[in-house]
Amino acid sequence: MDNEEPAASASRSAANQPEDADAPPEPCPNDPPEVHAAAEAVEKAKAALREAQECYQRVRKEATERLKQARETRVGDLIDGLLGLVRKYPGAGVITALLAGFFLGRRFRR
Repeated sequence: MDNEEPAASASRSAANQPEDADAPPEPCPNDPPEVHAAAEAVEKAKAALREAQECYQRVRKEATERLKQARETRVGDLIDGLLGLVRKYPGAGVITALLAGFFLGRRFRR
């Protein structure tokens, strides 16, 4: 081993290391079927975990943006939005106002 060149030794040690640390090891043909089934289950669980983490990040980002938008919203903006909906759907606006008035009247009646 002392006579070997350092480059040859380095290439041999690099070949022994896996290229992708997350890649599953190659199954041995002599392994029982339970080992193969367990390895497949672990890989499916890893994939599900990655998918769940991506979904969590998406939902977290969306919730953060909506919370920021809600904090920046003023009462005047809410009224303008409501008036825009009433202009767009006047019939639904009238019915909603009637129902709100009816239920508020029932609630606060003496």
